[in-house]
Amino acid sequence: MSANADVPAEFHIYDNFGKNAPMPGIATFSHLNWTNCFAPESDGTFDVGIVGMPFDLGVSYRPGQRFGPAAVRAVSQRMGPSIGYSMAHDMMNPFRDWATVVDCGDIPNSVFDKYEAVQELGQGLHAMASRRPKTTSKGDNVRLITVGGDHTITLPSLRALHSIWGEMAVIHFDAHLDTWNPRQWGGGINKYDEITHGTLLHFAHEEGLLRNDTGIHVGTRALLFDKTEDLRHDAECGFQFIMATDIDTLGIDGIVQRILQRVGNNPVYVTIDIDVLDSAFAPATGCSEIGGMTTREMVAVLRGLSAAGIKIIGADIAELSPVYDDNVQTTATVVAQLAFEILAWMVRVPVQ
Repeated sequence: MSANADVPAEFHIYDNFGKNAPMPGIATFSHLNWTNCFAPESDGTFDVGIVGMPFDLGVSYRPGQRFGPAAVRAVSQRMGPSIGYSMAHDMMNPFRDWATVVDCGDIPNSVFDKYEAVQELGQGLHAMASRRPKTTSKGDNVRLITVGGDHTITLPSLRALHSIWGEMAVIHFDAHLDTWNPRQWGGGINKYDEITHGTLLHFAHEEGLLRNDTGIHVGTRALLFDKTEDLRHDAECGFQFIMATDIDTLGIDGIVQRILQRVGNNPVYVTIDIDVLDSAFAPATGCSEIGGMTTREMVAVLRGLSAAGIKIIGADIAELSPVYDDNVQTTATVVAQLAFEILAWMVRVPVQ
């Protein structure tokens, strides 16, 4: 008698836990189905997409962020639809709730020409964001979570979403302001040197992508170029800031309330530079700064914003440079978990 006599002929181990086990298969984000979100045929097939932007031509210090999306997909194998129930989210599994979630792959972009690459990233994201969602009762548009890539990626992302959502409020988690005028960097001479991972919000303001006076930085602590001009121009760009040390006096609830007061009921784009975290929790980044948030504080703030019902229309997580990560891939693991937290937020708060 065959040892497999009691096993149905149609059974295969891959049909059960096998396809969500940490090691086998192609490394899509959390074992999600890969979908060509560029193609018109993807209309009506998904609600939330995970998108990679492998780009690092805008850095000012340490490069390597183009390898970020691949590193995040690799460590995300510990998660998946069959192991996605979250005690922190009342046992919700965002992979198996109302939303169809897919991995859209990476947006191809030039590895030599920064200006051309930024255009390609914006065009690619716009093509994806223009897709009709599968679950139209929950909203009129798909939503995307972008994994970078250096922080320059936020500018083409905001450009791409502006034609769909209009002017947006921005919650910007970062050690740095990123509203610097390019001339403070010695740039602004031509189109190739002006757009960087420190000028993205300056240009977002200049191009009218942001809703007036609704932007807020969270976790700020880096040194400035000028003791008066940097903050003057930052306010001109429509931003206030919450310093990393404010969490010691305001607490999680106080931070969440400050953000709520700022963004109101406006559609919100969330951008996270992983250097908002203390370098003990996220060493693999381009411009590491000590004295940042802990991972527990970071996820607590995100969960507080989700519980408050803030209408999140898109998000990115930037500045993971895996070459600087440690042996246990600490920073990549953090980025993957933050993407999960944002996904849970999007599922919890449909935008109709």
